[in-house]
Amino acid sequence: MSIRTAVMAAACCSCLGAAAAERSDLSTRPGEDWESFLGPTGNGRSGFRGLAVPWPEAGPRVVWHAALGEGYCAPAVARGRLVACDRVGGRMRSRCFEAETGRLVWEASYATAYRDTFGYDGGPRAAPVIRGDRVVTFGPEGRLECRSLAGGASLWQVDTAAEYHVVQNFFGVGAAPLVVATDAGDVVVVQVGGSPPGTAPPAPDRLDLVRGLDSGLVAFDLATGRERWRASNQLASYAAPVAAALGGRQRILAWMRDELLVVDPAAGAVCARFRWRSDELFSVVAASPVAAGDQVLLSECYGPGSVLLDLGGDTPRELRRDRRPRPRTALMAHWATPVFHDGHVYGSSGRNAGDAVVACADWATGAVTWTEPGLGRASMVLVDGHLVVLGEFGDLVLARASPEAFAVVSRARLAAADSTPLLSAPCWAAPVVARGLLYVRGAGRLVCVDLRGE
Repeated sequence: MSIRTAVMAAACCSCLGAAAAERSDLSTRPGEDWESFLGPTGNGRSGFRGLAVPWPEAGPRVVWHAALGEGYCAPAVARGRLVACDRVGGRMRSRCFEAETGRLVWEASYATAYRDTFGYDGGPRAAPVIRGDRVVTFGPEGRLECRSLAGGASLWQVDTAAEYHVVQNFFGVGAAPLVVATDAGDVVVVQVGGSPPGTAPPAPDRLDLVRGLDSGLVAFDLATGRERWRASNQLASYAAPVAAALGGRQRILAWMRDELLVVDPAAGAVCARFRWRSDELFSVVAASPVAAGDQVLLSECYGPGSVLLDLGGDTPRELRRDRRPRPRTALMAHWATPVFHDGHVYGSSGRNAGDAVVACADWATGAVTWTEPGLGRASMVLVDGHLVVLGEFGDLVLARASPEAFAVVSRARLAAADSTPLLSAPCWAAPVVARGLLYVRGAGRLVCVDLRGE
């Protein structure tokens, strides 16, 4: 492939001081990092213990906050560093902060001409991924880039839109990359959704005329950026691929435009597939699959709702599906991936801000045990037996993860020292928890708060 910028010689032959900086951990707090979308285990669950409850009346203590440009994606946190992506003017920007203090470590950017088909802002949608001394970003125009975590130097990049003849999806690229280990080294797996050359439709909204070729899902070598494998003629969705152990075998779950693919990460072989999507053209798949053992839940909000599959064998076996789904009677996730806990699944159900509810559903039967309105299309993370819920309009809620009721422990609207609100709508990024610190993003701002007690 005639691709990309090569690994920079300066990056390969960096000075001893830079090498030491790459190896160092800036964190002073124990605990796990949140290196990729949906966290260390890929399911929106944090291993942090020691949550301070209830919160003070003003909410948990604000540690630091930073202004952001356009964009909707969550940050990634590892080794005391936080990487946040946004857009300022005509440039896509990545910044690395000290995760505990907000001190800027480095900043890098590139020029972009991306424009959203439906008029949403032109910033990044896909969360960055940190792996060792590298951070991978995926811009809305399809630029996949790997940088040094220590200093931000570009190590390699791929223009996936140009190389795979991608016809822009409704909202550009929205699915975060997934880094998985193979015997031949780490690979970066991304939804590309390429098409045959010269087959762009006459109008940008005529995605019904677009056909895939052979690059629905593509894996790139993390070290070099070279393509390792490609799989499927499916077009891309907005659902981030996730790793899962199914039937004792490591697999990638990639919910593409129309189908769920079960893929061998070593060679890219498609082991199984299952179609689940509304027949409506202007519908999207955005929430990632949720795995619990060999069972996998798919949930969408444009028509069929949820389906539970057993993927432990060679062929997907359907265990249940919603009948006549509605947001209050079935879990219908939009873009926020639901969270599984103790036989139940918690998430936002509904297509629009006005009709969306936070809901709890029985994993096995799909029966909804409670719903809570007023938070819009909320996102959440499970922490120490509690749900930290970020409402679409800036509400931050702490509730016990209970199938009996939406058991609110604390509720807050975060504010600066001068009482200026820190979270403004839309708050569409998933919350991130790393080493006891919670990171939440609203329009134009990233906020870090402390979940520990004094």
